[in-house]
Amino acid sequence: VQKVMPNDSFYFSIIRDPGTLGESAFAYYRAVAPAFRRAPSLAAFLASPNRYYDPRARGNHYARNLQWFDFGLPPATDPREVQKALAGLERDFSLVLLAEHFDESLVLLREALCWPEEAVATFAHNGRQQLVAEPRVSPEQMVRLRAWNGLDWALYLHFNRSFWRRVEAFGTRRLREEVIRLRR
Repeated sequence: VQKVMPNDSFYFSIIRDPGTLGESAFAYYRAVAPAFRRAPSLAAFLASPNRYYDPRARGNHYARNLQWFDFGLPPATDPREVQKALAGLERDFSLVLLAEHFDESLVLLREALCWPEEAVATFAHNGRQQLVAEPRVSPEQMVRLRAWNGLDWALYLHFNRSFWRRVEAFGTRRLREEVIRLRR
């Protein structure tokens, strides 16, 4: 992409906590990820993911560290490799939005791109319908999903910290005020 884009291009992306993304991925990619297809339920998968997961099986990239894969990063086990990959993403992406703080992310994106407020007023969040009020995963399952998707969790923690540093530079009070206006 960088070969065909101007040097001053602004790259941004969005990430999500793997504790909730894992549940969505299980539901959404069940038909194409053999690891998910073989498991009778998310609970069964999380109780013993290695029983169902084969990294060589076509489609199983949806079953583990999906965001890491989506960023084009190779699997990593050495913490130095992980930090190097995260530093590379930090250089490449001017802003990484957080799905859990979507409205705040839109305000920061709008500011970074010098867009008017109307430009982000109609962005949709959570295309999948929320049918029940309670969370889809238990706190224990969330912990297991984060552990299973350890590279995604490292990615999320890294960009969560940089996101809040950006919020601080923007101004916490100012952000709150702009989020209120955006929601209206």
